[in-house]
Amino acid sequence: MNAEIIAIGSELLTPFRQDTNSLYLTEKLNQLGVEVVIKTIVGDSRSRLVSVAQHALFRSDIVIFMGGLGPTEDDLTREAVAEALGLELHRSEELLEKLKQRFSARGYKVTPNNFQQADVIAGAIVLTNPNGTAPGQWITGQYEGRDRLIAASYTPILNPQD
Repeated sequence: MNAEIIAIGSELLTPFRQDTNSLYLTEKLNQLGVEVVIKTIVGDSRSRLVSVAQHALFRSDIVIFMGGLGPTEDDLTREAVAEALGLELHRSEELLEKLKQRFSARGYKVTPNNFQQADVIAGAIVLTNPNGTAPGQWITGQYEGRDRLIAASYTPILNPQD
């Protein structure tokens, strides 16, 4: 079994921010006997992310997307992964309510740009995020007739030191 890691964020393509999360994740996958065969960093472009996702899904058994799940307009991971898989997104009322409660507990009102964090890819299992507002997603299924495991993760779950 092999894996591919896709780190998302234009800031990772500058000299000011390094992708240390994939190093941590590679170590953990290797300990499980999973060989990481490709790592990619892609900027905040939906079309580029869809293309990278499609290639990764074609060639790797496990594809892990790191980042791009937050509330800003350049957080496009959910949308790009759904498009690459040909799946729909739906807004989870349960996640939306949790967002509102989290903001309220801190004395803030949730703003509309945060609503996209409640969007779930059809068939995905939501991975709760105890450290922030953007949950991850886990998807299993077939792509081009082969079994795939797909994870879209907020990066703190991958490397607690980062």
